[in-house]
Amino acid sequence: MQLAMASIILRYRNPSIYQIIDQRVYRIIYENQELKLNTYLSEKNINYQIDLYLQYLTDLKDVCTSLDIPFDKSDRILFMADRRVNKERKLKNY
Repeated sequence: MQLAMASIILRYRNPSIYQIIDQRVYRIIYENQELKLNTYLSEKNINYQIDLYLQYLTDLKDVCTSLDIPFDKSDRILFMADRRVNKERKLKNY
């Protein structure tokens, strides 16, 4: 299972701790950066993705605090914000 799908399952299990890692939310949190996930299964890549996701959650919590939005709704709120703010920028694999 890849990180994006795992984050969906984790988010629905406990949204107060986990949120979905998504291209749209990622580029709201990290301006001018793209979410790049390698699908190659290796211990190094798996550990990289775990670290990436944990850092993403930490940074997402900081963004939620600064924007005064609820963490458990942040994936949806920031997803819609990206659709509005970055409507001219294409996403990969869409």
